[in-house]
Amino acid sequence: MNLKFWTYLLIYLFSSILNLVFFFKVLRLPLRKRHFLVLIFLILINILASGFNYLAIVFSELITIVFLWLIFKKKISSYSILGAILFVFNVEVVGDICRAILLDVTVKVIKDIKLIMLANIVLMIVPLAIIVFIMQRFNNRLNKEFVGSNGRILSWLIFYIYVVNIAIAIIYTTTNNIPPVYFFFGSVLLFQTLFAIGIYYLMQKNQKVALKKSKNEELEREQKKLEDYAHYLEKNEDELRAFRHDYLNMFNSLKISAEEGDMKELITQLDEYTKTNLNADAFKKYKDVNHVHVKSLKSIIISKLTEMYDLKIPYNFECSEIMTDIPSGINEMDLIRIIGITCDNAIEESKELINDKKEAQIEIMIYSIDGEFEYEIRNRKRHVSISTKKIQQKGYSTKKEHSGLGLTIIRRITENYENMSITYDIDNDYFDFYLVIDKEV
Repeated sequence: MNLKFWTYLLIYLFSSILNLVFFFKVLRLPLRKRHFLVLIFLILINILASGFNYLAIVFSELITIVFLWLIFKKKISSYSILGAILFVFNVEVVGDICRAILLDVTVKVIKDIKLIMLANIVLMIVPLAIIVFIMQRFNNRLNKEFVGSNGRILSWLIFYIYVVNIAIAIIYTTTNNIPPVYFFFGSVLLFQTLFAIGIYYLMQKNQKVALKKSKNEELEREQKKLEDYAHYLEKNEDELRAFRHDYLNMFNSLKISAEEGDMKELITQLDEYTKTNLNADAFKKYKDVNHVHVKSLKSIIISKLTEMYDLKIPYNFECSEIMTDIPSGINEMDLIRIIGITCDNAIEESKELINDKKEAQIEIMIYSIDGEFEYEIRNRKRHVSISTKKIQQKGYSTKKEHSGLGLTIIRRITENYENMSITYDIDNDYFDFYLVIDKEV
């Protein structure tokens, strides 16, 4: 009796510890000293509940979920916490149901108590071995699924399987004297598990197809913009080559006109040549973009300038210094989002002005040197009263059917960096957005 008691106690202890190890390892959460007392409490609760029925086990597992959520809710999403811990609980419940069914069959065949007890111990260890195998073999995959974009869906499916498993376990333990129940509960358990796995697989497959399609469309758009930029460079190169070719002839002609004192003829020839051979708008379409050597930044700038050009919005882009990288400590995507949002706002306002038959204008400046970064965008605006405080509030927008989240997102981004600051300047004609990133000390 003592040996049996201590054997079961050790298995329950190992099972409770393994559940928590699985949780921490799969979600890659740090284990701190301040967590030990709570974890010891959870282990004791689980061991105690294992000596009672499934209702006690469910209660102890609920306590475990609540405590883990309270500890880690600020570090990781609630769905990740729920999914990871219920995953390991599911493995144990399925193992318990299978063990109970197999033992009922074994008892009818084998009458030796020692052999039955040995079989019971082996069947208790099998789910633990499966958990260890899954944890070692699929740790990275599980972390990706629980923490990734599919974490919410996966957690709900695992919760669904858990409820079904617990229901089967509770019903079975009260009706296990009926032989057909073996097949019934085994079939239901298998069907529900396969159903959940199949649904999740199909959802993942559809998501991958949609994501691949979206990425391909985005790549095609970016490719078109880059081709447009390359065509712009080639065209300008051809025009410059033609200009150089005609330079001597044109110069001699202008020289004769100047010597003869015919200044009117001189001005007329210059004006005619400019109109015929030099497209001023085309020359400034991507002016100074070649000074930006950060690929992602260059891509968003080309994208927005192309959009302005196609919409026939007058604009000017200035980047006088070579920019090879962004300031250290700044997330590149945060900077891209800020530039994208502010350019979109300027474009939207310019479209409204054009629709009202009014003059639009966008001025963009980027300056980066010695670890410091400045970005400014000015655009003409309608004569609408705008508050610098209100424009940063969630939901505020001067545009119809618009969410008004842009500048709120920018404010949240800047709150993550001590060396990043933004200012707004609003007058009757222009809206000015100015971003400064100071060099880290």
